[in-house]
Amino acid sequence: MSRHRGRRIVFVLGLLATVALATGYRWIRAPRRPGAAGRVVIEFPIGTPTRQIFRTLHAKGIARDAILAEIYYRVFRHGVPLRAGEYSFSPGETLDRAIDLLERGEVVRHVVIVPEGSTNAECFALFVQQGIGTEQGFHRASREPNLLPGPPLPTPDLEGFLFPDTYVVTRSTPTREVVATMVENFRRHFTPELARRAEGLGLAIRDAVTVASLVEKETSLPDERPHVAAVYLNRLKLGMRLQCDPTVIYALQERHEWTGHLRRSDLEVDSPYNTYLYAGLPPGPICNPGAAALEAAVTPAPSADLYFVARGDGGHYFSRTYADHLAMIAKSRANAADAEAAPLPH
Repeated sequence: MSRHRGRRIVFVLGLLATVALATGYRWIRAPRRPGAAGRVVIEFPIGTPTRQIFRTLHAKGIARDAILAEIYYRVFRHGVPLRAGEYSFSPGETLDRAIDLLERGEVVRHVVIVPEGSTNAECFALFVQQGIGTEQGFHRASREPNLLPGPPLPTPDLEGFLFPDTYVVTRSTPTREVVATMVENFRRHFTPELARRAEGLGLAIRDAVTVASLVEKETSLPDERPHVAAVYLNRLKLGMRLQCDPTVIYALQERHEWTGHLRRSDLEVDSPYNTYLYAGLPPGPICNPGAAALEAAVTPAPSADLYFVARGDGGHYFSRTYADHLAMIAKSRANAADAEAAPLPH
């Protein structure tokens, strides 16, 4: 074979190799399913080996080939660190874009809306339902308030101090961090001014939050909250039992005996949260109150009323004397009877 012919063969082989390499380079970087619909969500736990990451990307239709994708990543992307977490990939994701997401740690963010009046257990369930933490982890964090950022709260647990709001978290967010964020949110809303008002009423912070939790559970009407707070504070001053139905419900929930309907026999449940049996405030808040209830608890209406009963339309009748209260109960029952007898709208 002549030297000239040998050079030609080497040139052709080199050209073919270059073409093959360029073709392979474009092929491995191109989307595997450019026309597919729906996003692909993948969670990579902490410590997932790099090889397993690319195997998973291939199995889920993101990478065309697991081995070639890993080679491309190590050679052309210089093996940049890939972060654990939950990721959402578009159906037409390129390998470069997928690596970019993993490199920057652009994990899926979950929006969790905690309603006002949620108990800790209800609040934690909202996070757990979205795959964030565990109930056990949340309960452990809620029993260690002194380990959270900021000055210690005067409370053995965090019921009442997890501020209801909208939270954006990831599945890798530690439960303690979630709890700490909610407590810090409470601190922002329970301002020094509210603390001064509570002190002026003779209430410690925990007591003020407890009153707010009762208000939160008793009414959803903004203009009634200060009035309800006034009734409870008036009863406390006179040493009267609060006789608050929501505290009994909380006691039943604590004992896993709540059926969804409060019966007269339930008012005899032996629990320090049963304000029909025990005088004074319950041991602590019965839910996590919102900003309006916190404000109302330390800014009660100027009222001497001691009683209230539901009207049947979401509001309440308020009374100063027991005789008037009995009359309002009769009126409430009459309203309910009238509503039941009323013809259905056509």
